[in-house]
Amino acid sequence: MPLPNFMIIGVAKAGTTSLYHYLDQHSEIYVPHVKAPNFFGYEDARAWSFNDEGKAPLLQNFPVRTFDEYEALFAGVKDEIAIGEASPQYFRCPNAARRIHECIPDVKLIASLRNPADRAFSGFLMRTRRGETVKSSYEELTAEASHVKEGFYYKRLKRYFDLFQKDQIRICIFETFKQDSAKTVIELFSFLGVDSNFVVDTSVKHNPAGIPKIKLINRFFFNPKLIRAAKSLLSRRMQETAKRIQKKNLKPPPVFPSDLRADLLDLYREDIHKLEDLLDRDLSIWLQGV
Repeated sequence: MPLPNFMIIGVAKAGTTSLYHYLDQHSEIYVPHVKAPNFFGYEDARAWSFNDEGKAPLLQNFPVRTFDEYEALFAGVKDEIAIGEASPQYFRCPNAARRIHECIPDVKLIASLRNPADRAFSGFLMRTRRGETVKSSYEELTAEASHVKEGFYYKRLKRYFDLFQKDQIRICIFETFKQDSAKTVIELFSFLGVDSNFVVDTSVKHNPAGIPKIKLINRFFFNPKLIRAAKSLLSRRMQETAKRIQKKNLKPPPVFPSDLRADLLDLYREDIHKLEDLLDRDLSIWLQGV
C-alpha cells in the first residue's frame, strides 16, 4: 500500500484547505477525501501534556488513529505521481515531526504561514463561526490563549528543519498566496514534480472569513460526526449544496481591533525575527505599520 510522498503540515487558518482543494484538482496528484486525518499527531492529542503549546486539541479532530486506517486512505492511488494529505495539527503536535520522519523520512513537506496576529484573530472568528459562545477578542486573544500560542512558529517549524533536509520543505506565505493563488500553486506543482502547466480553478476560496447569522445552523454544519456521515452518505453534488447553504448563513466578520493587533505583533516580533533567520527570508510584511 502506498504512503504519501508529500504532506501539508499547517498552519491552521492559513489557507491549508484551499491548498488541499487546489492540489486535488491536478490529475497527477492524489489526496484522500478525508482532509485533516492528523494521524501522526494523534498520540500527542490523546495524552496531551504540552501546556506551553496551548490547550489540548479536540480528539474529534483526529479521525484516523491507527496505521491501518492511515494506509487505507491511499488505497485509491493509481498512477499518480504525487500522493499527499493535509493535516494542520502536525504543526502544533510536538512529536508529529519525529513520527513522520520515522515512518516516511523522504516525504516532502508544505507549510503555509500567515501573519501570526491575523491567524490568531481568524482562529477566534472560526470559533464564532462554529456557533460557539465566545467572549470579546480582547478577552480571548491574550498571551495565554491557545490561538495566540499557536502563532509562535519558530520552534514548531524548527522541529521539522532539525529532522528533514531543507529541500524537502516548502514554505508558503499566506499573504502572497492570497494575492496570487495560481502562482503559488504552480510553484507547488514544480516542488512536487508534477506537470506545472496543469490549470486549476483557484477562484473558489475555501473556509472564507465570516460569522453566522444563525448560530444553530452553523453548529449543525460544524459537527464532526455529521460531517463524516455526510461525506460517506451524500453525493458530491449534495455536499456542495450543503456548503452553499452554510455560506449563505454567514455575514462579514468584525474588524480586527488595530490596538489589539499591534499588541499581538509586538508579542510575536522576536519570534518572527528568529523565523526569518531559520528560513533566510524577509518577513517584514508581517510587521509593517506596527
